[in-house]
This record gives sequence, C-alpha cells and structure tokens, in this order.
Amino acid sequence: MDDDADHYRKPWMTDDQWECVKMHAEIRGGFHHVGAEFKAFGSGISIKEPYGNYATYDYSDLTRLVVFAHDRMIRVEVRPGGKRALKFCMWKRHKREGSMFERHPTIEDAIASFR
Repeated sequence: MDDDADHYRKPWMTDDQWECVKMHAEIRGGFHHVGAEFKAFGSGISIKEPYGNYATYDYSDLTRLVVFAHDRMIRVEVRPGGKRALKFCMWKRHKREGSMFERHPTIEDAIASFR
C-alpha cells in the first residue's frame, strides 16, 4: 500500500468509507492501479472498475478480496457495472456477532458454516 495514501482520501469520506477504499486499493496493487473514481454509496462506497483478472489463485484478486473483507469486516458486493465493468460496493461493519445485517464473520467461521 502507498505510504502516502492519505492524499487519496476525499473530504466526503467517513472513516468507514476510507477503510473500504484503502482495502480496494490494496487488492488492486495500490492506488495507482485503481481504474475509476470512488463514490459514496449510502454509508459505504462503490467503484466501477474496468474488467480485470479476478481469480482464486493465479491473479488472485478474488481470493484476496474475500480474505481481506473477512479480516477487516467489510461487506463486499460485486454487481454488473455496465459495459466491460464491474461495480464493487463495500460497507464497513463493526461486529462479529449480531444480526445478518450488522455482523461480519471471520473467514474461518464463514468456511465452517459452508462445510
């Protein structure tokens, strides 16, 4: 991650939105690889990125996205973003326990629930 990443923070970003933005930039390999502008999306953020390589192993951005999201308690939703783009929507959560709409489990808990 860029050591001077703070200069990428926009005045409208809350601390929670900033956490989402930093995670997305880290997955992409730094802010200089982010292909679009971040936008407020309710209490979260969204970004429409040109299609990239989101895979589970080689070009492992998809796996890193899932693991980082669980580690940092950030809910990530991937939507169609229009022609040749994906829209990533992210919201910071603050609890491991609670209702479905307020918690974010660890990756280990998520794996256990699927197995």
